[in-house]
Parts: sequence; structure tokens; C-alpha cells
Amino acid sequence: MNVKIAAVGSSSLIAEEIRDIARALLSERLPVILRRTEEITDDRSADLYLCARTQYDHLSRIIPKERLFLMELQPDSTFFFAISRIPAESDVYIFNNHIAYPKELAAYCRTLGMDQVNYIPLAFEELPKEELLRILSNAPYIIGVDRFVSLLKQPPYAGVLRPDVQIIAGKRTASLRSAFAVLRSLAGILLDDLRARWHSEAHSPVQLREIAADVDSAIDILQAGTIRTVVSQAAIAEPDSIPAAHTHRELPPERLQDYISERLELLQFLHEKIDALKK
Repeated sequence: MNVKIAAVGSSSLIAEEIRDIARALLSERLPVILRRTEEITDDRSADLYLCARTQYDHLSRIIPKERLFLMELQPDSTFFFAISRIPAESDVYIFNNHIAYPKELAAYCRTLGMDQVNYIPLAFEELPKEELLRILSNAPYIIGVDRFVSLLKQPPYAGVLRPDVQIIAGKRTASLRSAFAVLRSLAGILLDDLRARWHSEAHSPVQLREIAADVDSAIDILQAGTIRTVVSQAAIAEPDSIPAAHTHRELPPERLQDYISERLELLQFLHEKIDALKK
């Protein structure tokens, strides 16, 4: 399976976050490369491109939209539960590199009914250092994406924080809609590739076993990805996934063609079900 995925971000931190989410939801068997937005000048690096909302418009001028996927990144439910327990009228600073995401996060918290506190965006790349440190030195509550708030443990931030500051870090995952959109496209690519190999020419027993193994791996990836996508929304432990049959290893050569045909039908079924979930 020669499918390559690119995780694209405005910074290396965001690109790494998208890469880690893709690996967690899909499979480490699929290569995910890192790219900063400024490095994308054509669409030849990968088959699928994943990016956050702030980069989508720019990248859509370079990458065909059917291969570019907006990853709607949102913290899991434990993050919002922690915010809901902050005392009313408290000042809550949203620590991030740019201002757009804190505004979006604050608006989303309010739609969830968590409007009892004052959300204050704090973009560390857009404020003078002295002003940023002054604000942080008085902040009672700081929230944000885990990869950014972890910077608060390092100089120059760590030395200015209040001893009683409460920091709430959110581990983000992809929304159901955006994750299933990627899974649907991936399923189509895998299905088309495997069908093409299957129908291309006569195969030796060794080639048939290779195709059978790749079909089973594709089914593994899609089944596990569907389960992980749902489970990730609540930050609960992933149940043991059910691996694909892989019974081709025990089959005689004359049964391999029927086996591959049946497994391709299952792969088609998964593609259709994921398409329904995406909607």
C-alpha cells in the first residue's frame, strides 16, 4: 500500500500534532510526512494532505480539494469538563501562538454553556515579550492546546507564573466529521489500488498472498480507524480492536482468488459505511 499522507501546519508544532492524530486514528503503517505550510508549493509530496482551519484557504489554491482535508481539531471532553469547574467570573487566559484559535475556542466554550468565566486570548507570537510576561504573571487560570501550554514549564514563562496558577491543557483530536472524511478518501484510494492490482494480470501464488495480505491490512486500518475516531472524542481507553482475518496464510493457492474477492467486497462495504458516517 503506497499511500502517503502529509501533515501540514503553520508551525512544526501544529504539523506534529496533526501527524500524531493521523497516526493514532489511522495507522503507523501509513507514512505521514511533516510539512510547514510555506514548504508546500505543489501537490506532489503526498496523496492526501491534512491541515488545520487557518491553513486551508491558502493550501486549497495549491492542493486539489479532493486531496486536501480540513482537520477540525478539538480538545477531548475531559478538557471542557475541567473548564466547567472554574469558579464563575474568573479570568481564563487562552494561551496560543496566534489569536485566531483562542477566539474560536472561547466561542465554542460559550456554545457549550460555559460562559461563567471571562475568556481572554493570549497569543504569544503576537505580543511584545514584556507585555506577555506581565499578563502571565497575574493569570490565575491558563488553558490551551497541550503542545503550547507545555511551553509554560520552560523559560522565560516558568519563572513569572503565579505559584497558585492552574493550567488546563487540552489534548486535541479530529472531529468525527473531519476524521471520517479522511477515512472515506483513504478507503477509496486503497480499494482502487487493490482492485487494480487484482485485475491487472495473472498472479503467482506469492503475488496472490501479497495482495491478500494488503487487503487484510487495509481492512484492519479502516476498522481500527473507525473505532479510534469515536473513542478519541471522550479520551477513554481504546477497546481491543478485532484484526482482519489473515486466514489467507492457511489457505491453499487455489483458494486465494476467492478469498481476495470476498475480502475486496468487505472493503467495499466498509467504504460505503464510512461514507454514510461522514454524512
